[in-house]
Amino acid sequence: MNEAQILQIAVAIIINSQNKMLVVQKQSSTYYQLPGGKIEVDEEAIDALCRELKEELNLPLVKEQLNLLGIHEAKAVNEVGKTVRGYVFKVDISETQQDLKPHAELKEVHWLAKEEIADFKLANLLKEFALPHWLQKQN
Repeated sequence: MNEAQILQIAVAIIINSQNKMLVVQKQSSTYYQLPGGKIEVDEEAIDALCRELKEELNLPLVKEQLNLLGIHEAKAVNEVGKTVRGYVFKVDISETQQDLKPHAELKEVHWLAKEEIADFKLANLLKEFALPHWLQKQN
């Protein structure tokens, strides 16, 4: 695959104390996706994720709260002809960090319940990697 067609992103699977997964919607998108964003040139994925979560959710983290679950490629939903290569991290946050509001380019922040999955238009990386991981942990 042509590397120019690949968007390198770092994203977070965050599950709250009610076992709901955090999803976000950007201003310019109809899809809900995992929080995070593009990795800058010469930036490590973990650093990119910490930066993005601070910018978009005002969520300061330390690297010890992040654990890389895997790297997954999926068809981009917001950029035609592109593929996202997602570095997917499990992020542990405290209950005091769970009251999150959208900042920067985010339109909405939502804690997704298992029963709501069919009602939301979810990005491919979230559907293909994060949902199976989350649902497997529930069983």
